[in-house]
Parts: sequence; structure tokens; C-alpha cells
Amino acid sequence: MRSTALAASVLALAIGGVALAQPLVRAAATQATAKSTILPGQWEYDYKIGVIPVSNETKCLKPADAEQFSRGICTKRYRCDYTTNVVRDGKIQLKGTWTDKKDRVSPVTADGVYSPEAFKMNIHIKTINGMPLAGSLTAKRLSAECPPAETAAK
Repeated sequence: MRSTALAASVLALAIGGVALAQPLVRAAATQATAKSTILPGQWEYDYKIGVIPVSNETKCLKPADAEQFSRGICTKRYRCDYTTNVVRDGKIQLKGTWTDKKDRVSPVTADGVYSPEAFKMNIHIKTINGMPLAGSLTAKRLSAECPPAETAAK
């Protein structure tokens, strides 16, 4: 039971870090390019491990972070290397490894869909101990504008 709780915490941190460390955005529709993915603004994220809700948060996404989405998910805690990295035409497919600061490697795959105002990813990772975990990240855009406090804090 303790191992499962620890593994759940690791996946929640990894998935949560994705939203916090590497926001997913795109330029306004009038400035959209072929590489565009999602719109900036205030977003809400829901994280699950299996079918169990882990957390929910809101995040201000800026246009300056748009390119990161097309490079694949990653967090500040990891170095992410993908042998498969397809983010286009509303679909996401990733396969690779996340390496932590102690050079421990975890294989990861993710697949999902996105539109300008929503996305969903299914994420599969093996912990450094080899325990497989599956989770999901679902997000939706709440508004085009971010609250002043979040914008100023960035």
C-alpha cells in the first residue's frame, strides 16, 4: 500500500510538473501558424492516476511558451528525450525517457488529442523501480485572459 501511495505521488508530481514547468500554449487565432497548438489564457488541469482523481489546478498559459508543446511534455525535474515526438493535426504521440537529476531513467509514453481550447493526454511511465503507472492529464481553457495576480507572478 505504501509503495502504491509513493508511486501515485511520483506520477502526480511528474504529470503536475508538466503543467507547471512546461505550459502548453499557442498564439491568438489571428496570429496562428502551422506549428500552433493551443491558445493562451487561463486553463484548468485535472490529473488522474488510473480512474482516481489526484489533483486539479488552474494555470496561466502565455504565448511565449507555445513552442514547448510541439517539443513534447517535460518538467524542470527531468531531462526528456523522445524517439517518437508527433504533435500535429490535433494528435499527440510521444515515446522516450525522462531522466532525473540523479541520472535515473524512466521510460514514458503519452498519446492524446488537442484542440485550441482543450487537450487530453494518457501517460504511461515506469518508475525508477520498474513499477508501471498510468495516468491522464485533461485540460480546458477557461478564458482568454489570466487573472492579474498570476500574470504578474510569471
